[in-house]
Amino acid sequence: MRARAFTLIELLVVIAIIAILAAILFPVFVEAKATAKQTVCLSNAKQIGMGSHLYAADEDDRMPAWATRVPSVNGGNSDYFPPDLQLMPYIKSDAVWSCPSDTNPRRDPNGMPWWDGRYKTLRLKRSYSYVGPIYTKQANGSDDNTGVYRFLKKSSWDTTGRSTSELSEPSATIAYVEQYSPSVDDQYVGSVWGSGFIDCDTSKLAGRVKPARGPIDLPPPGCGSAYNQKTTPGHRSKGNYVFSDGHAGIKTWEAVRRNDFFVFKVVKPSLSFDP
Repeated sequence: MRARAFTLIELLVVIAIIAILAAILFPVFVEAKATAKQTVCLSNAKQIGMGSHLYAADEDDRMPAWATRVPSVNGGNSDYFPPDLQLMPYIKSDAVWSCPSDTNPRRDPNGMPWWDGRYKTLRLKRSYSYVGPIYTKQANGSDDNTGVYRFLKKSSWDTTGRSTSELSEPSATIAYVEQYSPSVDDQYVGSVWGSGFIDCDTSKLAGRVKPARGPIDLPPPGCGSAYNQKTTPGHRSKGNYVFSDGHAGIKTWEAVRRNDFFVFKVVKPSLSFDP
């Protein structure tokens, strides 16, 4: 007996059902993919935090410098030793410096400063930046009470890492931020460019809304023009952060902006600020 063929109406019904199922399931798949990327990025941040913690333990409880001077290796063209490579003896893979959500294109590496010449050809994206002095309302500009490293001279890149004993609350002080704003295209593992998070770089953090919806999105003094640039996409408008005690977590913009960037301050002030 011959099998009965589907009628046109039956085929259309099947197609409609498939389309409905796809419409329902596609957002679920997208959400699952985004969650997986967020998990990998947070895992990377935790490894960076652990590496930094181990580094400090070996260096009399002193955090890495940002751009300490060390003779270059493997044909490098710069003696500025970037923080990512300072931590490499304590981290399993240099791939942890790249977040899978970081799709921001990078510039041609030719002409950039490289401490280790091998990384010029590897072209590994770096998605995390090391926190130095930033601008705050309390300081009315650059705040020496922020950042886990400080400049030895304002006119140079020479820096020194802070002793962990300087931090009044290491578990509440951010050392590394997830940062791949579209306005930055020079963040490569092995090059000091783009490795520091200083001055008005808070404008690049995930979750800030532009135009400002209220005081929480307004810039500190001196950062007005910087706050016109685009922010890091992050993960559902949140970013991963590494704290000075080695732990990592995902935070909203409001959490890191509140009380005048309280989580970036070395000695936590008793004064409160709005926002």
